[in-house]
Amino acid sequence: MIKTEHSLVFLTYNKPHLIDQRLHNVTQHMGHREGFEVIVFDNGSDGREVRLILHTHAQRKKIPIRIIHQKPNIGFSRGFNKAVQHADGNHIFLISDDVVIYGDIIEPATRHPWDDVLIGHRMIPAGSGWNDFPEISIPYLDGYFLATLRATWDKLGGFDETFVPHDFEDVDLAHRARQEGMKILPITELPIRHAAASTIGYGDERFEHTVRMRALFAEKWGLTNDPERP
Repeated sequence: MIKTEHSLVFLTYNKPHLIDQRLHNVTQHMGHREGFEVIVFDNGSDGREVRLILHTHAQRKKIPIRIIHQKPNIGFSRGFNKAVQHADGNHIFLISDDVVIYGDIIEPATRHPWDDVLIGHRMIPAGSGWNDFPEISIPYLDGYFLATLRATWDKLGGFDETFVPHDFEDVDLAHRARQEGMKILPITELPIRHAAASTIGYGDERFEHTVRMRALFAEKWGLTNDPERP
């Protein structure tokens, strides 16, 4: 039996076309690989379309895929935390369903050391607005793609589920990782592209929610929430 070394963990909700594309991406570019698995966490999708698409990919058996259906939707941080519980690999990849994959993501990621490292694709630098507080500015890896050892994920305790349904869980994860002496590593050469906001979208409601999550983050870490609305 081939050992599962890498777990590609996808979170999806009510976007059947996106998760269908992602599974086709993995099949096309990594279907030849051994020693990996795909975990799809269906986070409370309505109707039957997502379920049918996932069932179709599982029946094809072109990639090793496991599907977990969750009702109701439990948000980004809780969803990924629960999904990772089902993963068997030592290397955990957390991938949003709006991340286009156009090559083998495992090979370039594993060229780098993984011990006590949090890996991402895009670093949001200090001085970017939302991550700026009077006491500190916090560089972080954008949460659409993150990877780390399972042991590192467990040491960090995954995402803080205070930040639900989404926003600031990635800022918080990076901040905790640095406090543990871990390295934050963006790998820009990964063959992926983020189709930004295809999953959740931007707008006034999203903005107001992010404002609330920033306030929670500041409260957690004893920071001055100024300005309240970056």
